[in-house]
Amino acid sequence: MKQLRDILFLQTFGIILVVLGHSFYQFPSDTPFIRWIYGFHMPLFFFISGYLLKYVHGDLAHLQLSGRTGYMARKARRLLVPYVVISSLFFVPKALMSRYSVRPIQLNLHDYLDQLLIPYHNVFGAYWFMPTLFLVFTVFILARKTLGRHATTTGGMVALGALGVVDCLMPFAKDSLLNIVGVVFYLFYFALGYQYQASRLETAIKKANAAMVFITTLALSVLLMYVPQGSLTDLLMALNGILMSIGLALLYERRGAHALDHLFGYTYTIYLYSGFFQIAALQVLLHFVSLPPVVYVPLAFLMGLYGPWAMKKAWRKLRH
Repeated sequence: MKQLRDILFLQTFGIILVVLGHSFYQFPSDTPFIRWIYGFHMPLFFFISGYLLKYVHGDLAHLQLSGRTGYMARKARRLLVPYVVISSLFFVPKALMSRYSVRPIQLNLHDYLDQLLIPYHNVFGAYWFMPTLFLVFTVFILARKTLGRHATTTGGMVALGALGVVDCLMPFAKDSLLNIVGVVFYLFYFALGYQYQASRLETAIKKANAAMVFITTLALSVLLMYVPQGSLTDLLMALNGILMSIGLALLYERRGAHALDHLFGYTYTIYLYSGFFQIAALQVLLHFVSLPPVVYVPLAFLMGLYGPWAMKKAWRKLRH
């Protein structure tokens, strides 16, 4: 249970960073704090997904993929169905209120298909994650199942290293069909999480001084902010940020902290619906009320985090 508690903390910490990052939407992307958040928070989610895949299904030998109850069908219902349904439902309202949007769209078939097929163009920008994660799952599982018993730890490490090199050499583009470039890019962090689970590295880190791990990696993350930007720097920032998050999770557990426990299990709900609450705070309210950043940033953060949380809490009470 402690292992799962660590993962719950990592998921919660990650979604807090996502909501916080979106709360600064009017700030330049090169603002140090925003660069720090975006340097590792999404790689962290793919890392967690890969970790959980191995934690739950091991070497995938007995994982059933096909059929209505198969693994990929379940993943499609969880990731692709909400992506298509919510995006379709809010395409028309988004188009009609485009003058209030950061990225205006037109009410036509081209823009409708564009926001579905090019995930970074979606009416909710953060939704690019869902089809990307589904394709990452698909590519990784098919590759792993194809190799079957021939898959070895050494081979996995070689493949992981190759993916890391690709990440450093491949220009990142947000306009690729189905975010194929993003799939290749984030596949590295997914595979890293899979390899990390139950490895000697995980054992060593869990035995280490959690405070020292966190403080060291936090200091290094600040130093990396002043290193010239580039693909290698980005890779180091992401890897260091993941390790820093793990150190923080261990520290949270070992100190017996419970401050974020009330958010455990709400990560996906917050991810899906935080945008609705933040739109109210950032894109509508600011057009009618002049608010300084010291007011609207905390307001957007709290609404984005606790709006979906309260909504799900209320729904659970109604069901019971």
